[in-house]
Amino acid sequence: MRLLRALPKSVRGCGDLGDQARRAAVAVALNLAEGHAARGGNRLQHWRVAHGSCQEVKCALSLLAAVGALPDDEARELLEAFDRVGRVTWGLMRRPGR
Repeated sequence: MRLLRALPKSVRGCGDLGDQARRAAVAVALNLAEGHAARGGNRLQHWRVAHGSCQEVKCALSLLAAVGALPDDEARELLEAFDRVGRVTWGLMRRPGR
């Protein structure tokens, strides 16, 4: 989250992409927490939303890096972190006995 705070709120030509990335990252955390507390299919739905939001963050980070609004080293670190989160959410959706 510390690196997400440094994202620009708006980028010329990309609107509020930094803010969108932050909101999507928050959605990942909140949906994982809600999914943990939920039961049955509702749990799976929260994990699916968390996974989708994770993909949204990765896309926004890639776009920010592509337009030069995010330094390459920070983009790489954030993308690696969200790759790990994405693998976790994917595993949660696929594990037996969810």
